[in-house]
Amino acid sequence: MSKIQRATDMTTPAAKTSNTAPVESLTDLGVADPASQGETHTTRVVFESNATARQLESGVIVQLANAKNVFSASEEGVDVSKGILTSVTVKSIYSDCSEPVTFALNLFNSSEQEPTIKNNEGWLHTPKRTDFGTEAASKDEHGYRNLLAVMPYEKSRTALNVYHPEDIVSDRYIQQYGNCSTENLYDGVVAFPGEQYYLVSQNHVVLSVIKQNWEQLGINIDDEHKFNGKYVQVPAHVFDRVINDLQSHVLARMPFTNLNDVRAKFQSKPTSHYVDTHPNGDKGKYKVCVELQMNYTFPAKEEVAEE
Repeated sequence: MSKIQRATDMTTPAAKTSNTAPVESLTDLGVADPASQGETHTTRVVFESNATARQLESGVIVQLANAKNVFSASEEGVDVSKGILTSVTVKSIYSDCSEPVTFALNLFNSSEQEPTIKNNEGWLHTPKRTDFGTEAASKDEHGYRNLLAVMPYEKSRTALNVYHPEDIVSDRYIQQYGNCSTENLYDGVVAFPGEQYYLVSQNHVVLSVIKQNWEQLGINIDDEHKFNGKYVQVPAHVFDRVINDLQSHVLARMPFTNLNDVRAKFQSKPTSHYVDTHPNGDKGKYKVCVELQMNYTFPAKEEVAEE
């Protein structure tokens, strides 16, 4: 079915004044039985920083080159912007710096808002200078999450787990809504100019939400008109409200990582007291290397029901 063609006159006064409960307050989001997640993949990568002490103080960003081949997937048609990192393990470390260096990754770089993720290994908190003094922080303003503190002159420490999210693979929201996006939420929906209802494909994910919360939403899907045995008539303001709430409270907080844009950040504390320790002075470069093993997967593909 073609995407919905929405006209401006489709927004009715009823839609503006509706007191429909937001998705986050609904008692049941209509999540289906657990589905099998996509295949889990494993890769190993090395992030290397060659920078001066002052550059390390400001933070050195290293983008993973050739990421398309690094994060390969056997499944066809996989959306790499919806990668799900299931674990990150440090395999080896090297540093010739005389001060600790914090290593961070831009986890969840595909998320519009900060997802709520529990890291079973704990988030690393490091000192951060502010106008009000120094405070401990686990991330910066650009979304880089601290994963590892590389100690001065460190050249060992292997098999160190730094990221292991809580039940992320079996997360019911990822299973149910992982393949949804702003672009496809109106697929399978037919609008009629001047009318205050849509015809919605009976397999549409929004119908599950409405059906499980019919008392709060004021509509019983089973009582609505059905057309051609495939479409259900749904009031436009109810459908639009559920879509908007799904986008803002669920889809925007999905813990997705764009695997084509994985970046690391190396950062040390202020360098004024140790910049002169390098044989080449303030222009001398320090090397820091971190080898990671990264396990990742993708949302399970949505099965198309036969009609």
